[in-house]
Amino acid sequence: MGLHSARSRAFVVAGAIAIAASVGTASAKSTSSASAHSSAGFSAAIAANKGYETRPTSIGITTPVGAKIPKGKTIDFIQCGVPACVVEGNILAAATKLLDWKLVRINAGTSAQQIADAYQTAVTNKPNAVIGSGFDRSLFASEIVKLKAMKIPVLEAFVADSTGNGIDVVGGPKLNAIQGKEEADYILASTTSKSASFGSVVPSGFANMVQENTAFQKEIKAQCSGCSVKPLIVPVTSIGTDLPTRVSTFLTANPKILWTWLGYDDMVSGVPVALKGAGITSAKFSTISMNGTVADAIKGGQDVYSGIGVSFPEVYWREIDLLARDFAGKSYSVDLNDATLPVWTITKSNLPSDAGATLFANVVTYQQQFKKLWGLG
Repeated sequence: MGLHSARSRAFVVAGAIAIAASVGTASAKSTSSASAHSSAGFSAAIAANKGYETRPTSIGITTPVGAKIPKGKTIDFIQCGVPACVVEGNILAAATKLLDWKLVRINAGTSAQQIADAYQTAVTNKPNAVIGSGFDRSLFASEIVKLKAMKIPVLEAFVADSTGNGIDVVGGPKLNAIQGKEEADYILASTTSKSASFGSVVPSGFANMVQENTAFQKEIKAQCSGCSVKPLIVPVTSIGTDLPTRVSTFLTANPKILWTWLGYDDMVSGVPVALKGAGITSAKFSTISMNGTVADAIKGGQDVYSGIGVSFPEVYWREIDLLARDFAGKSYSVDLNDATLPVWTITKSNLPSDAGATLFANVVTYQQQFKKLWGLG
């Protein structure tokens, strides 16, 4: 469900991607869900986590567009080079189809130059709007200027940048802070030691995850002054390659860490197997966002105990809602309030049967709710 500085010269991924770090503690063996947390632990975290583990039912917006939404619009999606971004494109395709809009996917690859080139392609295409995911504005600064001059809206999701200077952001600093705190509250609620050592695994190319990690550490320190967080900074290129080995090596070198925040959902793949091969049997992980790998690991008790945060559909359909309001000449301020995005902490105790679905959403009726806003249902 990111990393910042390192990303401005490297690949920045979305969304979706939203984000994750790992946390560990030796005393966390006893519990894995808020319902089982000891009252002798961190009461504030337990209380907060109880709320987070309640499945949201609202998309967070109730005000209809209130005007006819124009058809025939073309939206360029700058699609990053990790699996999550393909899913994001599919989500956008489903939403734009409902409004009779055309979605054009532009491959942004995994390098800074490829990302800049992708935005330049959008400039050449002259679409009605451009959507990106996880890309720091520094990677396409000159293209923002061109698109702004052409009066073409630019939207970004799962970034560390704020709205302004040519872009609108859904899933920015506010959401990053919420998800970082949510991650910390889950892990603290599963812990009783006042001197626990936690771990966080953060991709160096995702600026949004840097903000999440800051919020994560802030919440840990606020509730447990004697606790510590040890980060493992990994390159984006390790995701899908040698990340599992890096994680197992990290935990072998830091045996006191049992709870680890493992970035976002794409980063879970291969880790349980690598840990087993390294003889690590006490590690516990939480991650951000939900995919089939995470769902299977939680269900099967494969070292992963939760997937937290907002899901991709609610964020990307909100971006389409923003554009629908803009094209209809209406205010879209409701779409920019990230505090209303529906976050959820999913554990084995509340894991839904469809958690592994490609287009899994926290809010079961999100499509119907957006259709109602758009006058389609």
